[in-house]
Amino acid sequence: MVLHIKGGFILKYDISYEHLVEELAEAKAIWHFNNVKRNANEYELELSDEDFKRFHKLSTRDIDIKWIMHKMSAYKLSLTDALITYITYQN
Repeated sequence: MVLHIKGGFILKYDISYEHLVEELAEAKAIWHFNNVKRNANEYELELSDEDFKRFHKLSTRDIDIKWIMHKMSAYKLSLTDALITYITYQN
């Protein structure tokens, strides 16, 4: 959903990704699922299912996915390019 102002109301950008909950969200991993979902919506990224799963895996390994998503959003980078940037500047 794209942010629009219509009749004085602002519609929030929100993609649910709920179809991936069962596949990715074990009891201890639900926080990571919600973290990826929240950040993807914050940065208005329409992630493919595969990219969402990749971010979920990165999140469970304590990688700063918010930084990566910011780079993807601000500079229109692919996940691969954003990861290269992350590796280059975080080390």
